[in-house]
Amino acid sequence: MTKGELEQILDLRKEIRELDIKIERMKEQRVGKVIDRVHTSMKEYPYVYTTKTISGVDNRDKKHRRELTESELLLLKRRQQAVDAEYRISQYISSIEDSRIRRIISLRYEEGMSWEKVAIEMHCDRTYPEKLLTRYLKEHPERRQRKNKSFSQFSL
Repeated sequence: MTKGELEQILDLRKEIRELDIKIERMKEQRVGKVIDRVHTSMKEYPYVYTTKTISGVDNRDKKHRRELTESELLLLKRRQQAVDAEYRISQYISSIEDSRIRRIISLRYEEGMSWEKVAIEMHCDRTYPEKLLTRYLKEHPERRQRKNKSFSQFSL
């Protein structure tokens, strides 16, 4: 795993949320909501004449609306790719045995803290967490290769 790959986790989580919103918006558009105004009056005297707004669902083209559009399928595929990538990174972080390294990665990449804030949180010099993580990533390249091979079956 590289620092660049670790930096992706926050953006992947934001992208997943944004894609969920886009997919939901497209589903709402596909439903075919209809709004109209009708004239009403009271049943008894005084017959007060009013206008009401009503809304409903247009059922005329039901079959077409049920089918997923191609753009929705693309968004769903992108979402799944982002979920898979986020999962791989989370699995990698969880597999690290050194709690100090896990804390550094969690603070820096999952919570988005600057290196200065990570150092303050860990009560050390500003450069120490970054150097420690860089050294760890260089000393454990086999983890990266092993993880990429084991998760390659999930890529779309």
